[in-house]
Amino acid sequence: MASSVKHFCTICHDDGISNSAVTWCTECEVFFCGDCEKPHSKSRLSKNHKTMSADDYQKLPTFMQEISSQCKDHKKKFELYCSFHACPCCVQCITDKHQKCQDIKHLSDILQQVKSSASVQLFEKDLKDVKENLDTAIKYLKTRISTINTQKTKPVEKIRYMRNSINDYSNKLEKIFLMT
Repeated sequence: MASSVKHFCTICHDDGISNSAVTWCTECEVFFCGDCEKPHSKSRLSKNHKTMSADDYQKLPTFMQEISSQCKDHKKKFELYCSFHACPCCVQCITDKHQKCQDIKHLSDILQQVKSSASVQLFEKDLKDVKENLDTAIKYLKTRISTINTQKTKPVEKIRYMRNSINDYSNKLEKIFLMT
């Protein structure tokens, strides 16, 4: 799942200072220490940005940590969505790669549709069902392991008992032969 990498404040790190990160801004895609997070949360431009604790960010799977809201080719924010290619686009992508595409929409509209669609709720229910099934399977497997371990020790105990009995009988026979 998550790695144990310690993240530093992006702003401080750019200045050569290694302050531990406290929060992650999902929109700026930047880590903040306590001192840098305060002005970010009060700024008119970024006060409505969604943030999460650096610890919670650390717990996210790697593939989620690698998701970016910026185009890798042009380093601009994704604002549009090409339905034909099923991909987010920045303004530069539209002029470079999607000039002939007819079905370009605002990304915010697409995201709102996805969040409010019934499929999200169905997906959440399916995930809950999968989790319950996995919990049941784990519980069953733990019982089976316990049962197998118990079943394995019984024959070993019988073998030890038989070995001791044979040894005792052999000792008795040896004593009898030595006495005669």
